[in-house]
Amino acid sequence: MSDFTPCGSFSPSSFTSSTLILPVVSLGNVPQLTADLLIFSLGLKRVGFVGKGDTVTPFAGRGEKKGEIVTGGLEVYGREESQLYVIQQRSPTLKSQKDRHVSLLKTFINSNGFGAVLVLTSLDSAIQGDAQLSIPYQRVIPPGLRSLPNQIQKIQNIPPLSLSLSQPASSGQSISSSYPPFLPAAGLTRRLLAALSEEKTLIPHGAIAAWCVEGDNRGDARSFADVVLDVLDLQDVVQVQEPVSWEGLFGTTEGWSGGLGADAELYG
Repeated sequence: MSDFTPCGSFSPSSFTSSTLILPVVSLGNVPQLTADLLIFSLGLKRVGFVGKGDTVTPFAGRGEKKGEIVTGGLEVYGREESQLYVIQQRSPTLKSQKDRHVSLLKTFINSNGFGAVLVLTSLDSAIQGDAQLSIPYQRVIPPGLRSLPNQIQKIQNIPPLSLSLSQPASSGQSISSSYPPFLPAAGLTRRLLAALSEEKTLIPHGAIAAWCVEGDNRGDARSFADVVLDVLDLQDVVQVQEPVSWEGLFGTTEGWSGGLGADAELYG
C-alpha cells in the first residue's frame, strides 16, 4: 500500500497510467528549480504528500498563495485531468534515511501504477569531456526496457550519456560498468534508477541529466524545463514562467556593487 496522503478530495486512482516527473536533489538544485517552473507554468496544484516527511530535512515556508504552506516533505502536484504529476522535494534527504527514501518513492510509484517516470538530475560540468561540452543534456535509459512508454518516447531525441570518467572502485572491488552508470554530483539518482530497474518490478522510466555548475541556476532551470516540455510534447502549448516565490531567489535585481542584476558578483 502506498504511503500517500491526498489533499482534499483527490483520488490516487488518477495516478494510474499517468506520467510522473521526479526531480532528484543534485548539483545546483537544478532539478528542483525545474520542477518549480513546470508546476507554476502548467498550473499544477498540490494533490498530496508521499510519506511523512521523515526522510528529508525538516522545512516549511510560505507558498505562492496567501496562507499556503510548502514543506520539506515530498509534495505531489498535478491535475486529475492532466495525466501529468510532479514530485517536489524542497530539502535534502537525511543521510541516515537514503535507502528508506528511495524505497518510499519506489513503493509510491509501483502501488499507484504510473505509466512512465521521467527522472531529472544534474551533473558536475567540471568533469565533462571535450566531446560533451556542446551537449548540455543527455539521457539515461535502462537497457532492460524493451520499449519506452509513449509519454516519454521523445527522450530518445536527446543524446545518450557517455562518461569517460568511471566510478572509483573501493579496495578489493572492481569498477562496474552496468546500469545505472556512475553519475557524479547527482545525489541519489543512481540508487533510484537501480531501484526502478529491478527485474521483478521494472518500472518504465528514463532520466535526463543536465550538466551545470553551482551559482545562479535560473537559466539552467529554464532551459531544462524547455527540454522536459519538449519530451512531453508540450513545448508549443506552455510558456515557461518564473513563480512569484523566485523573487530575490539569488539576490536582488540590482547588483550591490554595480553588477548587472541578481548580484552577479556572488552568483556568477
